[in-house]
Amino acid sequence: MDNHNTNQDDQYDSPWKEGIELYFREFMEFYFPKIAVEIDWDKEYEFLDKELQSVVRDAEIGRRHADKLVKVWSFDGTAFHVMIHIEVQGDKDLNFARRMYIYNYRIFDKRYLPVTSLAILADENETWRPESYNVEQWGCKINFTFPMVKLHDYNNNIKSLLKQTNPFAIITAAHLKTKATKGNHQLRYSWRWTITTALYERGFSKQDILNIYRLIDWLMMLPEELTKRFTEDLIDYEEKKKMPYIMSAERLGMEKGMEKGLEKGLEKGQLSEAKEMLLKALDTKFSKKVPEDVYKTINIVNNRLLLKDLLGSAILSKDLDSFRKILQEIPPEQMQKK
Repeated sequence: MDNHNTNQDDQYDSPWKEGIELYFREFMEFYFPKIAVEIDWDKEYEFLDKELQSVVRDAEIGRRHADKLVKVWSFDGTAFHVMIHIEVQGDKDLNFARRMYIYNYRIFDKRYLPVTSLAILADENETWRPESYNVEQWGCKINFTFPMVKLHDYNNNIKSLLKQTNPFAIITAAHLKTKATKGNHQLRYSWRWTITTALYERGFSKQDILNIYRLIDWLMMLPEELTKRFTEDLIDYEEKKKMPYIMSAERLGMEKGMEKGLEKGLEKGQLSEAKEMLLKALDTKFSKKVPEDVYKTINIVNNRLLLKDLLGSAILSKDLDSFRKILQEIPPEQMQKK
């Protein structure tokens, strides 16, 4: 989004969730290549967000951090679950490994299918590296170990990341430089420019450039004046490259108008105005009347932050069915939070 206030905490959960849904195979191949080769990608995988929400509610173990639950298939024809837990908080959490264990056995208890729990630690604490949960009393033992990736370890390989064609190499670089440039707008501008232009240099498709840029924009927030400058520079860059992907006049005008209208409605506390802008965004993006079920769902949303996230999803979704799926996965109680 363009008109960001970087004095507020940077938001990490939503772009990671979007990225995993858009590029799940690439996610697995980048972070867990040994597991990725064991998955039968010819068979359709399935995100089970509603099931995960039920597990978390039952467990009563606090806030989640960009968790995803996916059902995939192995080559021997066995279905199993992959539980991905992305930890984005800045401080270590002594209960993290226990939470991973609780998720694992509760998911198993739902379907009695194997569960592979995978941890992506996206915090800034270099020494905090939980990989197991171990409890023993009177000869009764629990030894639960899970694969873990620490994003901090990629800090010295940013240039190498930007030479790769896996979207998650780019997303990892953007995440790390978002954290590293907190409070330094000029440096963030410079890194955002480097990361964005790498999309063109690596030969990503037009749709991939649009998708990944959206996630970079979501992560690497800039103040309004630098956002305007970045936009102008990117327009010039695309014209020279003869690749008018991101900043075509139609797309730029649509997104700016959507965001400005939504922000205005939210600032005034007028949820109805914000909802109207979101519906208009959907109508403009997909050039068709918003379906009745989507219309009704949006009109019962009273969560300001959720409306803002839904605008991002509207811009990024490839079609109305994709956006409808996102709506259907939102817990009813989340729609009513102020």
